[in-house]
Amino acid sequence: MKKSKTAVMALFSCLILLFMNCGVLFAAPAKDAKYSVDAEEIEYDMESGDGTAAGKTTIKHDGGTAVAQKGATFNSKNRTGHLFGGVTADHGDQHMTSQELFLYTDKYISAVGNAVVVKGERKLEAPRVDYHDDTKFAETLGGSARLSSADGSWLTAGKITYNMETGLANATGGVNLESIPRKLQASGDNAVYDDKETGYIEMIGNAKATQDGNTVTGNRIRITNTSGQNTMTRVEGNVRIVLVPRENRTEINSPAFGEGAVMMADGKTDFNPEHNLMDRVAGNKSDTEEQAA
Repeated sequence: MKKSKTAVMALFSCLILLFMNCGVLFAAPAKDAKYSVDAEEIEYDMESGDGTAAGKTTIKHDGGTAVAQKGATFNSKNRTGHLFGGVTADHGDQHMTSQELFLYTDKYISAVGNAVVVKGERKLEAPRVDYHDDTKFAETLGGSARLSSADGSWLTAGKITYNMETGLANATGGVNLESIPRKLQASGDNAVYDDKETGYIEMIGNAKATQDGNTVTGNRIRITNTSGQNTMTRVEGNVRIVLVPRENRTEINSPAFGEGAVMMADGKTDFNPEHNLMDRVAGNKSDTEEQAA
């Protein structure tokens, strides 16, 4: 077993890169993925690849950089490690902060302790976030998660799984959502949220959506084309709609509830853009009249 210990980190980094380029020491997952470690003090086993770094530590690999304030353990051969004491990590347009960072493979990591992952205009926060770089798939753990965007909109739940490439999120456990640009609030047991410009929001179980004082509830609410002009709302199961009277409404053209709901609020019952919603409303009314009779 050969060990080297030094406080001159520039020398250690050069040695690692030298061994990699010569192909003597490291069996890198990708031949062109360079790897280096800088710290105040490093103890390193050249045979196994195991190392311990003390003080502020910087690990660079495959275009990404992780900085730990209090040190790290690592293996330069299989790219595993544990950084601690307050960690920041950057890769492309992705930025991550947490108290600890676990590197399980070169593509699978866990940010633990006040984890925050930012990509573009989206921010994912939770006690722990597991992230798979190859699929861009993030999963929160710890019982409290929040997904927010630069426009002030947010989604909270007990757990959120989020594809940072496609923008599709699945949320479970006491879901709440607020869309600032659309003045929309929604809640449900679970939710599916597609944050693309022509995406959708679907609340599942004890679903409720409110906009400009107008409220709709049901077992399932799906609001499509959330950022467009032709937004439509579909409600299923135990449907109930509460609309603010015209004289009390500042704006009747409420896009989140669709043109059908607007015309219903104005007393027009011969317009049916969404058969599911109208049929259920009509069916519930007939059932109530028969029971009364």
